[in-house]
Amino acid sequence: MTGKKNQSVRKPSSGCFALRPFQSTKASPELWGIRFQTVQSMNSFPRLQVIVAERQTSPAYHYEGRFRSSEKHCLFKFTLSGEGRFRTGQKEYRLPAGRGFLCEINDPATSYYYPPNGRDPWEFVYLCFIGPAATAMTREFVRRHGPVFQLPADIGFISEIMDWRRHDKQELRITPADGARIVSNLFAALSQSKVSLDRFDAGFILAQETRRLIRKNLPKTCNVKFLAGQLNVSREHLSRVFKEQTAQTLRQYLMRHKMLEACRLIKETRLTHKEIAVETGYNIPAHFTRAFKRVMRMTPRRFRAVGTIPTQ
Repeated sequence: MTGKKNQSVRKPSSGCFALRPFQSTKASPELWGIRFQTVQSMNSFPRLQVIVAERQTSPAYHYEGRFRSSEKHCLFKFTLSGEGRFRTGQKEYRLPAGRGFLCEINDPATSYYYPPNGRDPWEFVYLCFIGPAATAMTREFVRRHGPVFQLPADIGFISEIMDWRRHDKQELRITPADGARIVSNLFAALSQSKVSLDRFDAGFILAQETRRLIRKNLPKTCNVKFLAGQLNVSREHLSRVFKEQTAQTLRQYLMRHKMLEACRLIKETRLTHKEIAVETGYNIPAHFTRAFKRVMRMTPRRFRAVGTIPTQ
C-alpha cells in the first residue's frame, strides 16, 4: 500500500456533461451513483459504465458469477466501512474497510456477498466497465496479482472517485478517452499498491537478485544455466518467474544487456570485433555479428562508424 497520490481522475468538463438525472427507488440501498454514456465508443478502450456507492445490511445480498453469464462487464468494488466477502473457487476473502476486489462479473468461480453473521452495514463504492480491452486488462491483472487489493481511502484514486458523488443521480456523457482514463487510473493505483507490497514477495526478490547477478557477471560467464546455478533454482523456474515479474524473457534481457556492453566496447575502446565477441561470451565472431545486427539493426563495423550507445 502506498500513500503517494495517483494520477488525478478526470472530472466532468466540456467533454463530460450531464444528460439527465436518473431516479433510484425509495427502498434502494444506493447511497449515490453516476451513470456514464460513452460517445462513439472504441473497442480498444475500456468503457466506463457506472460509479455507485451502496449500503447493504442483509445476508440476502449474494451474487454469483455462474448465474450472470449474460453480463459482460468487469467490476471493482471497494469497502468504505463495515465488511463484505469475496470468494473465488474455494478461497474466501474478507473485505474490511480499505480492501476491494476486481473480477469479471460472469466468472463462474466468483461470488460476493454480505457476511452471513454480519452485524454492521457494508458500505462500498464500485465501478463497472466493459469492452474487450476491459476484459483483457482485468483477466491479466487478476492472473498476475490476484483479485483482492488494499488501497488508502483518504488519498489517491479512491478519494478522487468519491468526489464524483457531487454528480449524484446524473447520467454523464463522456468521450472514450475520459472513461479509459478513469479505468486506467484504477489499474495504476492497484498496480502501485502491489508493487509496494510485493517487495517482500519471493518472485520479486528472485528477479531482483537475477538482475544483480547479471550486472555483476556480464558479459562473459552470464547465461541462464549460470544464473540458475548461482540462485539454486531450476532454469525453468527462473525463466518463468523472471518473465512474470518483468514481462520479458530472461534470454531477451540477457541478450539486450550483452549488446549494450558490446556497444560500449565498440565506441569506447580500440578492441577488434573479434576481441569484443570474446569479451561478450561469443567464441565465434560470426555468431556475435549476427546477434549484434539482430538487436541493434546494424553491423558492429557500421555501429562503430555512426552508432550511438543506447541509454538502456
